[in-house]
Amino acid sequence: MRHHNAHSTDTLKGETVGIGVLGTGSRIAHIIRNIPGFGDRIRVTALHDTHKEFVDLSLDSYAPDAIVYDDYNELVRDPSVDWVLIGSWNRLHAAQAIAAFEAGKHVFCEKPLATTLEDTLAMRAAHRRAGTLFMIGFTLRYSPHYRRIKEIVSSGTIGSIVSMEFNETLDFNHGGYIHSDWRRLRELAGSHLLEKCSHDLDVANWITGSLVSRVASFGGLRFFVPENVYHQERIGPDPETGRPAFQTWRNERNPFTCNKDIVDHQVAILEYANGIRATFHTNCVAGIPERRMYIVGSEGTIRSDVIPGTIEVRRYGWNTEVENYDSGASESHGGGDEVLVQSLSDVMLNGSQPPTSLEDGLTSAVTAFAIDDAMELGTVVDMAPYWDRVEADAPSERIRPTDAYPTGTTS
Repeated sequence: MRHHNAHSTDTLKGETVGIGVLGTGSRIAHIIRNIPGFGDRIRVTALHDTHKEFVDLSLDSYAPDAIVYDDYNELVRDPSVDWVLIGSWNRLHAAQAIAAFEAGKHVFCEKPLATTLEDTLAMRAAHRRAGTLFMIGFTLRYSPHYRRIKEIVSSGTIGSIVSMEFNETLDFNHGGYIHSDWRRLRELAGSHLLEKCSHDLDVANWITGSLVSRVASFGGLRFFVPENVYHQERIGPDPETGRPAFQTWRNERNPFTCNKDIVDHQVAILEYANGIRATFHTNCVAGIPERRMYIVGSEGTIRSDVIPGTIEVRRYGWNTEVENYDSGASESHGGGDEVLVQSLSDVMLNGSQPPTSLEDGLTSAVTAFAIDDAMELGTVVDMAPYWDRVEADAPSERIRPTDAYPTGTTS
């Protein structure tokens, strides 16, 4: 085993920051390779993944000198590791983050926070005991597109929000990927809403400035079922790669015939504590993919779609015109990845407070848990018991915002 010189977990002394990676998939690899300071003051010193091929790719591409650990508990105790970056299966997030906190490490974790309410609360308790830094990878919150929308709402341009719609409808190959890789199994990933749409819920919570008070939801698995496999032949293979339709994203399994227990479409109705009503729609096979928001306020309306990067605003009145507020950011993450890695670098090197906190991750996850419960129960779900449970677990910190608008974030 190779050894590294031990150094303090205090990142404010101008020393090199050591990263330990738990889960060496493409998402974490993208973050590491693009983080400002990587290879200079920020280096990967340790790796852990149960998939050897991913570890080998990491050693070859960005971590040639890293120690490879078979046990993540050993990695978090490595003195060369200051920050633990978690990109593993969602069901492992809680145990790995808790181990890192108990070892006194700072943590960056991909969304979602955890797959159960119990694990989510356990993560928060461990983080509070540790007193270290934590940042969740809510990419959309870093997007200039959504930050522009938040600025417009906070400025009062459209008055106070009355109601809104938001959605995430996916290209058919993207949806096929989700329904053929590990995300197809709730045991590993949690629900589709939690795994894929938790940062959509986070953005809505952030923009409304309130907690959700009641939810209802309907959804199911209707498209990615065996009787619909004929759509692959109907569409034909990818003209460029020759790969079957719905299987162009490294899919080895057929998304129509493999076992799965997630939905491929879901709609939800949300009522916020400050009176705002909202609808959310996700679908894993769309001819026109969108990540849209339509926000109706007391004085005007915002219509946006991050994929083309459009933001339109019109105030009510005679002869008012639609104004363009485009941020210049587009695609499904709206330029958020670039800002996220800049923020993570700043947090690592300067000890600044992370823009997206564990409380943000908790609020989003709890909202997703309740929406999925509403779908499974077929009833309107009152979220007061969920928030009571969250507050009972930390009675010294109330997370409920006031009914005044706007209230800012819930973190």
